[in-house]
Amino acid sequence: MSMPFPFDLAWPTSGYLALYLVTLLMHALFMSYVLGGALAVAFVRLHGVRENGPVTRTFIDWLPFALSAAITAGVAPLLFVQILFQREFYTANLLSFHRWMAILPVLIGAFYLLYLLKARPHARRLSAAVASAVALSVIFVAWSWIENHMLSLDSSAWVKQYESGALAYRDPAVFLRLAFWLALALPTAFWLLALQLRFGASGAKPEEAHFATRRLAPVALGFLLVAAALAPFVLRGTWSLSPVDETRLAGADVPYLVLAAVGVLLTLGGWLSSQHLPRLSGLCVVLGSLGLALTWWGVLCARELVRLARLDLDTLTQRHTELATSSGLVVFLVFAVLALAVIAWIFDRVARSLR
Repeated sequence: MSMPFPFDLAWPTSGYLALYLVTLLMHALFMSYVLGGALAVAFVRLHGVRENGPVTRTFIDWLPFALSAAITAGVAPLLFVQILFQREFYTANLLSFHRWMAILPVLIGAFYLLYLLKARPHARRLSAAVASAVALSVIFVAWSWIENHMLSLDSSAWVKQYESGALAYRDPAVFLRLAFWLALALPTAFWLLALQLRFGASGAKPEEAHFATRRLAPVALGFLLVAAALAPFVLRGTWSLSPVDETRLAGADVPYLVLAAVGVLLTLGGWLSSQHLPRLSGLCVVLGSLGLALTWWGVLCARELVRLARLDLDTLTQRHTELATSSGLVVFLVFAVLALAVIAWIFDRVARSLR
């Protein structure tokens, strides 16, 4: 039996891909929390609610941390995608240079806006405006990354894109992919919030946590089903670019789409079981969290398999072998271990102080 993806590939491509997928998963979870939280706060405030219930209170408290964590966690996958797909990634960057670089000021603005939101949590109109601006900023960043990804794979469009001087890659499928990632991000954010409420984040009482979980469940389930319906079409390229060459893909992504489907079912089980219990039980936590992890892992692996099927894998492997001689991977792993140790120490100190 061959090794599962990405370990079925030659070294060091397999190592780079594994680290890329793991770090991208961490980044996606944090960024999903920011997007879902900002949209939830904006929705509540636009409906005229002044007081901070457990949902808005927890989101407002934790959004600044979540965005800073998302940005920090996004550095590693950004480094690895440059190594893995150097020619394609940099070409897409250069073709949409000014608008691509707009990601930086947009994220900086969103970061400071979240602290304004936290400083004035009861100002209804200000909260609605700030939360909406943050959500739109995150959506802009997501759109930019999707556009960059699709342009990097559409080499036939590079010359035309350069000659026209266009700053945007005009393909309607960009917005379809954006809808898919948004539909997956929102239930992710709501599940992470449900876990926070279960453990009393922002002073949430058990009855508040249960009520909030019951209110969030229908919304999360709806978006999760939308994401599940879009996944096969968006990831396999049927509604994005041209259909991928099945002879090169050879169904390698099917097990991961199945894995994602199992994850969706487990997540659904976690949400549904929470509706019939007085609190989010340990079984609900395990079901939902495991389901969420499997869903994201299956989706990300399927996405990368489709990308590899569009590129020359032999050329990529040779390039990665040359890059591996620079010892950059060793340096990354050393500092990654140090960073994780520091983060664990900080969490331990904070937990001791709270107790």
